[in-house]
Amino acid sequence: MEEKVYEVLDKLNIEYELVEHPKLFTYADNEKYGVSFKGTVCKNLFLRNKDKSKYYLVVVPLERKVDLKVLQEKLKETRLSFGDEAILEEKLKIKSGTVSILNIVNVEKTDIIVVLDEDILNHKKVGFHPNVNTVTVMIEPNDIKTFLDFYNVIYKCIDLLL
Repeated sequence: MEEKVYEVLDKLNIEYELVEHPKLFTYADNEKYGVSFKGTVCKNLFLRNKDKSKYYLVVVPLERKVDLKVLQEKLKETRLSFGDEAILEEKLKIKSGTVSILNIVNVEKTDIIVVLDEDILNHKKVGFHPNVNTVTVMIEPNDIKTFLDFYNVIYKCIDLLL
């Protein structure tokens, strides 16, 4: 699945840099291993609304905390919570720990709505796991939109700063 990510990025003429590292699951892991990235690494939160009718992939800089109450207000949802592992596997064909927008290559079509923190669009490079958490793919922020548009993914850019 990792190779498919690179094939799609090449097909879309998206330049990328690979950073290999130990398994990274959290911000603390990144701090522990002191991996050097030439840009901002993103964390991706798989969330659902109360009645499980909408699923979201929220993309923010790794160090940013997300207040679910603020986010649900901005998305006009009554309650947000983390999606379960089975639904994650069904919708993106991936397990937790490697969740990223690049997982979209695993499915033909998705109903997941991607929510991009506006802040990530202000960085020179942003990084995502390519279906494995031992590599981070660094790309330019504008290429996120190119990638999502290619897959006809619905996305929103919102200010998630608390």
